[in-house]
Amino acid sequence: MTGVVGRVTITIRASQIASPSAAPAACPLPLHMAAMVLRAAARAVARADADAEHDTAAGGCAHTTATDAYRPPPRLREHIAARDKTCRFGPCGQPAWRADLDHTVPWHKGGPTCRCNLGGFCRTHHLIKHLPGWQVEQPQPGTFRWTTPAGRSYLVQPDPYPV
Repeated sequence: MTGVVGRVTITIRASQIASPSAAPAACPLPLHMAAMVLRAAARAVARADADAEHDTAAGGCAHTTATDAYRPPPRLREHIAARDKTCRFGPCGQPAWRADLDHTVPWHKGGPTCRCNLGGFCRTHHLIKHLPGWQVEQPQPGTFRWTTPAGRSYLVQPDPYPV
């Protein structure tokens, strides 16, 4: 028998991160767990703000989260899964945390292992991406432009979070 895999994604309003006392009374987590989650979220926001400042100064992605390795470290993998939410092939709803992380510009051709060059693709769409005539570009982190062998282009924006 295989083990059961569980995953919990918590979406938090920015006002709750800034003011932990603003947490809703109906929060299903015990108070100490809610406080831990809010502290972790505040640290993530601080990292994201610092990355945004570096990106602005660089005029694009500053590659602050990049690694020389082919496989992304856990924090980068989690970032891509949270950003992409689902497979980056338009209507596919496969969760990104279950997907393959693919380099838009291949790693062996100089593509960095960075949030600006990675995307979550389910195995089927990952394989389709590599078929002759298919092209995928990432004009900005999380936004993908698919071009079919017939020359049609489709822009896939990041999935919104319902907060």
